[in-house]
Amino acid sequence: MGDRLEELHQAQCRLAERLERLEGRVGALEAAPARRTAAAQAEDLLPPARALPQGSLALLGRTLLVLAGAYLVRALTDGHLLPPSLGVGLGIAYAAAWQLLADREALAGRIHSAAFHDLASSLIAFPLVWEATARFGLLPSGAAALALVAFYGLGLAVAWHRRLAANAVLTTGLAVATALALLVSTHDLLAALVALAAIACGVEWLAWRGAWLGLRWAAAIALDAVGLLTVAVVTRPELPEGYPPLSPGAAALALLVIPAVYVASIAARTLGGRRPVTAFEVLQGAAALLLGVGGSVVVLEAHSLAAAAPGLVALALGIACYAAAYALAERRLGQGRNFYLYSTAGGLLTAAGSSLVVPAWALPIAWTACGVAAAALGRRFGRMTLRVHGALYVAASVLQSGLLLSCARALGGGPATADTPLAWATGLAAAIVWLTLATDKAAPRSASARLPQLLLAVLVVLSAVKAAQIAIWGLLGGVLPQDAGVSAVVRTAVLAALALALAGVARRGELPELGWLVYPLLVLGGMKLLLQDLRDGRPATLVISLALYGLVLTLAPRLMKPRTTG
Repeated sequence: MGDRLEELHQAQCRLAERLERLEGRVGALEAAPARRTAAAQAEDLLPPARALPQGSLALLGRTLLVLAGAYLVRALTDGHLLPPSLGVGLGIAYAAAWQLLADREALAGRIHSAAFHDLASSLIAFPLVWEATARFGLLPSGAAALALVAFYGLGLAVAWHRRLAANAVLTTGLAVATALALLVSTHDLLAALVALAAIACGVEWLAWRGAWLGLRWAAAIALDAVGLLTVAVVTRPELPEGYPPLSPGAAALALLVIPAVYVASIAARTLGGRRPVTAFEVLQGAAALLLGVGGSVVVLEAHSLAAAAPGLVALALGIACYAAAYALAERRLGQGRNFYLYSTAGGLLTAAGSSLVVPAWALPIAWTACGVAAAALGRRFGRMTLRVHGALYVAASVLQSGLLLSCARALGGGPATADTPLAWATGLAAAIVWLTLATDKAAPRSASARLPQLLLAVLVVLSAVKAAQIAIWGLLGGVLPQDAGVSAVVRTAVLAALALALAGVARRGELPELGWLVYPLLVLGGMKLLLQDLRDGRPATLVISLALYGLVLTLAPRLMKPRTTG
């Protein structure tokens, strides 16, 4: 019985082993298709790395066939089997067809194929435009620029429609290169400027839509270079040989297109699109304004023509920048950089435009009015930028009126001649604006915030020195000897009295910028003592000069100490 149980147990073990082997075989059979599927998937993943060169070679071969078709048209044209105009037209239509096929390929998801179609189309169209103009003379330079811009617009539309970055880069690069090549061949500055400005418009439109911002650099550099060349060529008395006729007025108008393109683009992106200004926009905006406004002024003045039109453009742009800064940029969060850009541009353009439009004699009046208005608005609305602009406008008016130079000459030993009433009016305006800003209790009290008041205080002090000298000589001119030593003593006395007065006022702490001027006045007085009084004086006058300077050195630091309350 035990043996039979043992045999039964062994048989059961053998059966279990057979079942295990059977399960293993079945599992192996089931796993084989999965392994084959995984292997196939792996092979599917690996071949693109091997097949991509084969696919690229196929696309390259197809591109060569496309180019062969273009050269067939060229051969028929060279063999006089086709009229040159018909050959050029067929070539352009052939290139445009492949551009449209690039759009269809991109729609189907075949991006590489679309890129090669675009390459073939561009390699046909752009050289054909140049050759038809420079070699065959079939297209005038203006028509060539129009054809170039039209084909560029088609290529850019396809690139944007299908989001083909490589196509956009290729089309833009070839279009810019072709425009420059046409300029070298035809020397037509106006056609090149118009073509490059149109290309820049296309690139800026892409930038407004937030696409491919790097393309802006190539178009901008080429446009700026041609604009600079236009200024250099048109300012000559006669155009160099080979250049088509170009009037100064037409050249100035074409140059003004440059700032029009970029000002509109920057405004659209930063204000309409609420995007922060970029480094490109700061640099190119400044370059465009300098080339457009400044270049047109140089061109017109070189031919003795009035530059009022560029001045009006600059003035209008300045007002628009001020409006943009205060009506739009300042009210939005994250627009601080844009606000400072537009407000600074507004100030510079307004000053430049008014200097071109307003007569020289009335310019101090205009700038004084701008300064007073800016300072008043800055105090009313608490705007630091307006305070700075008000001070700068008034400083410019004092300089333009000649008062600043006159005061410097009088302080340096020149004759204390009387200035025009207009010059003294600008000095009075500087004092009024200074008091307007300095007495504003709500204004920031930091040192940097009082820099506009410091600038105005310097102008007021210099004007006071000149006025005091004129008053002393008016009252005591008949008594005092008219020699250099006495004149030096008078100037030393004025500086000493002024330094003590400023120190006394600064002691109260309400006008700290006056205290900042005390020590510079002491340094200036010391230099004057060494360079004027010791050189021109005699013992009788040196006694007074040294005594006055020693007295002011002793009293000024004591007067500047703040009052202590017991």
